[in-house]
Amino acid sequence: MSGEAPLIGVLGGYGAVGAAAARVLAAEGEFRLRIGGRDPEAAERCAASLGGAAEAREADARSDASLERFAQGCDVVLHCAGPAYELADRPRRAAAAAGADYVDVMDGCGPAPAPAGERTAVLSAGLSPGLSGLLPRLLTDGRAPLGAARFTGYYVSLGAFTRTGAMDYLLSLDRGYGTPRAQWRDGHVVRGVLRGAEERVVAGVPHPVTVYPYLTQELVGQARALGLAEARWYNGFDGHHLLDALNRYRSGDDRAGGLEAQAAGVVRASTLDALGRSPYHVLCGVLERPGPEGAPVRRAVIRGADGSAMTGVVGAVAAREVARGRVPRGVHRAAQVLPTRGVMDALGRHLPDTVVTFSDDVPAAGVVSADPVMEVGVL
Repeated sequence: MSGEAPLIGVLGGYGAVGAAAARVLAAEGEFRLRIGGRDPEAAERCAASLGGAAEAREADARSDASLERFAQGCDVVLHCAGPAYELADRPRRAAAAAGADYVDVMDGCGPAPAPAGERTAVLSAGLSPGLSGLLPRLLTDGRAPLGAARFTGYYVSLGAFTRTGAMDYLLSLDRGYGTPRAQWRDGHVVRGVLRGAEERVVAGVPHPVTVYPYLTQELVGQARALGLAEARWYNGFDGHHLLDALNRYRSGDDRAGGLEAQAAGVVRASTLDALGRSPYHVLCGVLERPGPEGAPVRRAVIRGADGSAMTGVVGAVAAREVARGRVPRGVHRAAQVLPTRGVMDALGRHLPDTVVTFSDDVPAAGVVSADPVMEVGVL
């Protein structure tokens, strides 16, 4: 394809995530785009809205043959279709068979073998996982080792789940995405050491929320790479309906009727929590470096209104970096290879209601907080 602009195929390109990613890539002005999905008319409408550099192709993500036809001729395939955990690694295998590089806004669903032909694959290039994993690098400037540094991260959201989002959320609970009540300590995952659900105040959220400790594999990877002494992650719930539904699912009380019925329950619960309220997504990271004069604390807060759009921006940045040849060959997690400043800049340019804030606090001498709790309004 010498002399032509790189072709990026966006699978699921007219959905909420894919359309956001496509708009970002179209705004870059240096790529040709291919919008794919099962509804050819929706794909055509999306492509037309992006201008002359976009084309539409029908693509059934549940068909290997259809996926391979879609990927043929692409330099990069950006997978934004779902439910990602049901599609498993089909899109990744199709991209490899077509000789294309690959980006997935989810975690890639299972072990990540090296791409065929020494291609590049970037997985977990979304909001969470993805943007969530960049928090430790934002706070450390990507430098390692950090010695005694301790990191605590939070993801708090409010808003109705889509059906696809609910299915992926439930499936992730059973696929080893993280470990409940665990923390990273001195180079190891230590299980069962943290309390269960509790109420906390988190920076960027205007009132207390219920948080639950859930150490993600993404954070484990960052803690290992950055040499963190301790790392914890909490998922936050603004309201009780969604948390109650997930607790019923975890306990096995809500697994009758199959995944569709369970996902419908999650959609209903999240809708009840969000009723009459403005949706938001908050990622908050806290880094402590204990010393003889206390534990200086640095915080980063990322707050946005549209989780699908935030996911799309991160996926687009990943596809852009791969298409530009800035990511080495092989399989990578997005949080390890994406440029933190490039992602933050893209969020600011394409989602002006998304705000990134940093702060530094120096506590009184001798005061060391082993489990930092943030105060409202301190950003």
